[in-house]
This record gives sequence, C-alpha cells and structure tokens, in this order.
Amino acid sequence: MSDKSYVGMFNCFFCGEAAGVLIDRRLKNTLPHNVGVINKEPCSKCVEYMKQGIILISVKNNDSTYRTGGWWVVKEEAVRRFGMDTKILESALKERYLFVADEVCSLLGLSKEDNR
Repeated sequence: MSDKSYVGMFNCFFCGEAAGVLIDRRLKNTLPHNVGVINKEPCSKCVEYMKQGIILISVKNNDSTYRTGGWWVVKEEAVRRFGMDTKILESALKERYLFVADEVCSLLGLSKEDNR
C-alpha cells in the first residue's frame, strides 16, 4: 500500500455482504480494511432479489439499527396483504425493502432458519 491511497471493502446495506472496493486517498490510516456500509445502493445480488419481491429484514423492537439476522424475499402480492399503513406499504413497494420487528416475523411464520 502506498502513502497516496487507501483500499477497503464496503458492504451492501441490505444483505451486509461485501459489495465493492473503496479507494480514497483522503481516508488513508482512518478506516479499517472493511469500512461497512457507505450508501444504500444494493449489491448485484440484492438488485436481483428486489426484482423478485420485497426484502424483509428482521429487527428488534422496530429499531432498524438493531438487525437480528432474519432476511427474506417475499413476493409483492404477499406484502400487500400484510395490512400495514398505506405510507409504509408505498415505501416498501418503491424502495423494495422493509424492516420488520421480530414479533411480526414470528406472526407471519418467517423463521430465521429458512432465511436467505
């Protein structure tokens, strides 16, 4: 590694897997090798999942900062039947993802053993 550049991996916001390489000279010696999420641009796998349906990500107590490991792709038609607030539904259909509390995942019959 030269004194003029820094290289690190960044992760997909949706699935958390490595999504690309970050090269930025200004960040030299300030970031670890894996820098985490830098934007909400889905990786190529998540783009394909979003074409198939809506990504559901389980969270604790409706707190999107505390993900609990559940991750599923559900057909749009099923999400429409969840009976949620219209604004939340419109956002999920547009953005192609939805954070869902663990308790709701259980009520929907979504098991973490069956995810991905």
